[in-house]
Amino acid sequence: MDKNKNTSKNNSKSREEYIEDLKKTLTPLIFGILAGVICFSLYTASPLMVVDDTGGTMVAYLDKGLIPPNLSAQFKDKDIPLNANQNFTVLKQGADKWLIGNGYIIKSESAKLNVYPSPVSENWFLIALLLILVQKFVYPYMHTRIEGAKDWLYIGFISAFGWFISFTLLLSALF
Repeated sequence: MDKNKNTSKNNSKSREEYIEDLKKTLTPLIFGILAGVICFSLYTASPLMVVDDTGGTMVAYLDKGLIPPNLSAQFKDKDIPLNANQNFTVLKQGADKWLIGNGYIIKSESAKLNVYPSPVSENWFLIALLLILVQKFVYPYMHTRIEGAKDWLYIGFISAFGWFISFTLLLSALF
């Protein structure tokens, strides 16, 4: 009878440890995914410029691998370095996506062309780092113990991993 009490006590202890370890794994993963979604939202919320293409002439030029003259003029008006006389390659990436050189991505959406800069590294990883720091204040509310640098390294790695994977998947869906 004494053995049954000890095994049930050990089972409940291992169950509590299991739940705590699950919190330590899923919470940073969720925060990492949240950081990726925030970064993606910030990137797509502000295209470099939006160009009106009601006649569909720009799409025809882009389909032929040429930069439309009025698009080149819009780049010039916004002081964005793009010269139509230079030999830029225009690659069609899908039904409504084009890549100009290595610098700009154009996506057609309902008679408008959204021009995005190529996704180069900016300060997006800072958002992931910020959400790692926010977790320091979240874990006490979840009644979860974080003990030492080993736990923080694990939390940082899982958060950064979740950020990288979610941000990359969302960008690949857009482009």
